[in-house]
Amino acid sequence: MASRHKSRAIAIQGLYQIELTKTPVEEVVKFQWYDKKLGREERELAELLINGVVKNWEVLDNIIKAYSRGKELDRISIINRNILRISIFSLVNMREIPGRIIINEALELTREFESEESLSLINGILDSVYRDELAKSSGGD
Repeated sequence: MASRHKSRAIAIQGLYQIELTKTPVEEVVKFQWYDKKLGREERELAELLINGVVKNWEVLDNIIKAYSRGKELDRISIINRNILRISIFSLVNMREIPGRIIINEALELTREFESEESLSLINGILDSVYRDELAKSSGGD
């Protein structure tokens, strides 16, 4: 769905501001910095993602560290970190959206905002998190 993609793209931009310029989350979720039309559903999902990531920032970063196979968090670009944060938050907290759709959306965002070289990092981390979360939720091995 195009509006979900737009919401995720906006959330990445908002989180980028928070991380890079230390803009307060309350200011970011007013979306005054966004100069295009933003529908109600797009705004709500972007706000949910931004607030969810900010509230779970440390947990999400610890998950990224655990699955990045020794790659230091600060060696992952801000955009890639935020794609991972949004996607991991979604995998864990938005179970109504199939995990494969969340991962595919993350790969699309990576193509849009980053380089092709980032795809394997994003896909590898998210695929591992998804498999482990799926195993936990189904009580599997």
